[in-house]
Amino acid sequence: MTPATSQRRQALLRALVAGAAGLTIAVGVVGAVVAVRDLGERADVNSGYDFADREIAWGNGWTLSQEGLYAARSLIPPQADYDIVMGDESKFTDPLTHRFAPNYVHSFLMPRHLRRGAGWVVCFRCERETLGAGVTVLWEDPEVGLSVLRLPREGAA
Repeated sequence: MTPATSQRRQALLRALVAGAAGLTIAVGVVGAVVAVRDLGERADVNSGYDFADREIAWGNGWTLSQEGLYAARSLIPPQADYDIVMGDESKFTDPLTHRFAPNYVHSFLMPRHLRRGAGWVVCFRCERETLGAGVTVLWEDPEVGLSVLRLPREGAA
């Protein structure tokens, strides 16, 4: 290999390295501009959420009603035991509601204690007649099928 050929190869290699570095910088600058724009758009969307949307957050999709959650929290005393009764899975359009709503409600209502057969009930499209006689409806949204109930239980807090 002659010195001229070696110099041409080195010059070509430098040009390729410089081109790759330039392309990397250009892609990085464009990516940064796009990322900042996207963050701004996301911030605009997030700033439009109210307190309830922020507090309930991931539960919005399958808890059926923000108002129902707040009603349960305001009606069931903090030291009380409560139960969550779910209607048949076929009554829900989203299978996640039947599966995950009880877990979400449990965390939302803390420090209240989830206990089967408790005197307070959060009812998700449940059959009230299965709960026995004397059920008192304290709050209800028939459109979504969510209600907060009180059952006549001895010693129920």
